[in-house]
Amino acid sequence: MPSGEAAILTRRLFLRTAVSAAPPLVLAACGAAGSAPGTGSTGGTKQPVKIAYWGKWTGASEEPENAVIANFQQKFSHITVEGLDNSQLAGEGALDREKFVAALAAGNPPETIKIDRFKMGGHGARGATTVLDDLVKRDKIDMKKFYAATVEEVMYPPGQGSKITALPWNTDDRALYYNKKHFAEAGLDPNKPPKTWEEALDVGKKLTKTEGGRLLRPGYVGWGANTNWGIGLHWAAGGQWLKPGPDGKPNRRAAFNDVKGRATLEHVKATVDQIFGSFQAYEDWRTRWGPREQGAWFNDGISMGVTGVWELGNFKLYGKHVDFGVAPAPRPRGMEGTPVTWAGGFALAIPTGIKGDKFDAAWEFLKHYCYTKDAQVLFGSRTGQMPALLEAAEDKAYKESDPRMPVFVDVMKHAKIRDVTPAGDEIWTNDQARTRNYAMAELGPRVLEGQRTIPDILAESEKHVNQTLDEAWARAGR
Repeated sequence: MPSGEAAILTRRLFLRTAVSAAPPLVLAACGAAGSAPGTGSTGGTKQPVKIAYWGKWTGASEEPENAVIANFQQKFSHITVEGLDNSQLAGEGALDREKFVAALAAGNPPETIKIDRFKMGGHGARGATTVLDDLVKRDKIDMKKFYAATVEEVMYPPGQGSKITALPWNTDDRALYYNKKHFAEAGLDPNKPPKTWEEALDVGKKLTKTEGGRLLRPGYVGWGANTNWGIGLHWAAGGQWLKPGPDGKPNRRAAFNDVKGRATLEHVKATVDQIFGSFQAYEDWRTRWGPREQGAWFNDGISMGVTGVWELGNFKLYGKHVDFGVAPAPRPRGMEGTPVTWAGGFALAIPTGIKGDKFDAAWEFLKHYCYTKDAQVLFGSRTGQMPALLEAAEDKAYKESDPRMPVFVDVMKHAKIRDVTPAGDEIWTNDQARTRNYAMAELGPRVLEGQRTIPDILAESEKHVNQTLDEAWARAGR
């Protein structure tokens, strides 16, 4: 997630929305599992060439992105990169979904695009991006130099015969942020954050602040604060989201309707009941805060919650006055000895149909931004974003960019990823019209709303996720 995003738990972030699936007819001509590299990908003629880069971030990330682009253009003086953010592109929906699909259908895609990595399975199934295996081999790109989790997400289909559909660009993970001043005021040791769910609830109640029956500050937001930690809670409980089908092929069936899934949602409910008191109290608190510097983290509006490494960049911009700490996310009692997190992040891809000098320029840009240590460290150290390139994440300059950064680097070794499927984001997130309430990231929000029992929520979601997976794998011919 861009580090310039609002630093509060909004419904758009917690009840995270996504765009609807691409119409299959749009990309039918592209072929399954990606397209072969464009022509002219053996060195180019060094003639002046301009490429579009969709997905340049704003906020805390804008200046560092511009710096990386400037350095690239200095190295490759014949290439001009036009970086465009979502607001600069016409049309509705997400840049890496509807707008990208529309551009492909019109025969006018950008030369490079930044895509949320968990969507790459869907794009790979539709052949929307160029398969990079031959170029990776030719230019001796060692995919083992990236975090393994980031590589797994750009490979399609999962398992044997998978192809590289993009290069990992960044990654992120999640940890517990907590306000040390609030700990001290409550008589708690600021250097001893909770390690278990049970401790987190107990400490959270002590940190919670009310006035005249009105909640001023929750002491603990169990499902995440500015990220959907509901996904991570299930992994923290030792659960898994998907499992192989009867034929042994990976990621065919839902796996979350079990005792661990129930324990996860019961923890969400306990947080509502014991910290907020009611869903309405949560809603009243949530809607009280504004974007960025008006956010809860920076105005004594929250004491403790799980959010991502990108938040370090936001604290540098808007929260220099806040004394906060970071620690591994709590787990159920008995499991706290091994940290757990989940990794998201983005990839850079070359859309199908890019050819000639523009293809060569796009490939050079991907290699520069994703595979050079200097570019990865520059962007990561200035934003709090974690490099996908291992040597950049382990670099002294990056680790020392924030005293709390080593926590995120360490827990990344235990990171989980969202399972790769041709359904892409369909099984994970809701759409803008909110027609996918069964999506796996919606489980926590549905518990919060209190309209259905936990067993009913899990059973309904399991049914719809399995149906969506069956349809998606069938479309992909897998």
